[in-house]
Amino acid sequence: MAVVMLSTLLLIVVESRALTLLATAALMLFLVLGWRQFRIGTWVPLLLCGGALALALWRGVAVSTLWQAMERMLFLAALIAMLGTLRSAAAIAPEVRQAGLFLTNQPASHRYLSMTLGGHLFGVLINFGGLALLLDLARRSMSDDSATRLPAPAREARLRRMSMAVIRGFSMISLWSPFGFATNALLISLPGLSYMDFGPIGFAMSFVFVAIGWGFDRLEGRRFQRLGLPRPSPPPGSWRGAVTLVGHVLALGAAVFAGEALTPLGFQQALIFAVPGYALVWAAVTGHRTMGGATAGVGAAGRAVWARLSDLGAEVGVFAAAGFLPVVLLEILPTEPLRVGVLALGLGPVALALGLSLGVVGMALVGVNPIVSASVFGTLASQLAVPGLSDTAIALAITGGWTAVIGLSPFITTLVIAASIVGRGSHVIGLVWNGPYCAAILSVWMLLLTTLMLSGWI
Repeated sequence: MAVVMLSTLLLIVVESRALTLLATAALMLFLVLGWRQFRIGTWVPLLLCGGALALALWRGVAVSTLWQAMERMLFLAALIAMLGTLRSAAAIAPEVRQAGLFLTNQPASHRYLSMTLGGHLFGVLINFGGLALLLDLARRSMSDDSATRLPAPAREARLRRMSMAVIRGFSMISLWSPFGFATNALLISLPGLSYMDFGPIGFAMSFVFVAIGWGFDRLEGRRFQRLGLPRPSPPPGSWRGAVTLVGHVLALGAAVFAGEALTPLGFQQALIFAVPGYALVWAAVTGHRTMGGATAGVGAAGRAVWARLSDLGAEVGVFAAAGFLPVVLLEILPTEPLRVGVLALGLGPVALALGLSLGVVGMALVGVNPIVSASVFGTLASQLAVPGLSDTAIALAITGGWTAVIGLSPFITTLVIAASIVGRGSHVIGLVWNGPYCAAILSVWMLLLTTLMLSGWI
């Protein structure tokens, strides 16, 4: 995996078929060695890749198409590994744990909003590492004296409400985050799309979704308001950790946008360089402050990165498939007959956009990760060139479905991680605990999408 990461960085500045082949071989070896980590969400897209490749070779697809597919496959596989460098830097940073304690120890009236914000910020910055960290802090907080004195139903409700707040905050990354998987998958699948075409809309709607989730949480907590339960409070000064995390998110975002504006690099290319660079600086500063020297911090973070690379088999497999499949499928599927067939159905662009949202949700519920379905649907929908269905509408349709299903499908990595930490089944967390919220935000998003399209805004 280290070979894949380094080769991908080099391939951004130099063009080398030999280097592409070397990195592809390294990636294949990595996946073969890590096959025991695969779940259904990894096996399905990888098997689809194998079938698509076999069909492409049988049909004699142009070699240039296969090269392009390999390059996208390598880029997305390297990106998920690069994002792990931030997690390793965060693991040694005292402000991260400080922020977690501040968020999980809020009074009930503030807890949902603080933990939703925490799940969002931690997820933006350190992805699944942030999700796991906050959920683990929430689980451990249930063993505090104040929690153990609660009645059993109140303890279960507190764990459920904290878990839902974190998961819902994490899921909203898909709406707007330039570091998120959804944004990067769509920008690769829709080359004519700009982040500013859809990112600001998603960012604005994230506040609406927070309000919806807060409403669900308040309804659930009403039955405990009269019990006079003890009021938790965060440790003194822990708010500084939360403020520092916000600063990290803003600084990293500024670095990516500056890289795009001031260099020949594109947005995603700037991202894949900025993330490990920022992680290196963050680890060095942490080492200087707490370990007696910058090199100690860099060494600790570097060892953590190296140790985690071997555990990325499932995630790398999904991302690699998401890069490979859309390129190959576009060549082997009959795009023009599909377009004619879609037009013959008489479905308008609004109906097609809503169908994309529901398609992402439906595929995730049967085990196909949204990054795969989003990449394929986005590429095909754009190539069909249906009148009135812009790339912006396609992107918004997909991000809405993606956001709704992240906390719903038992097969999604988010819920698999949550289930292992919280100690409840992924189907319970997704379908039972979070199902009504997911249905509500999907309905609101589809209403927004319909309004924007009918009014001619997108």
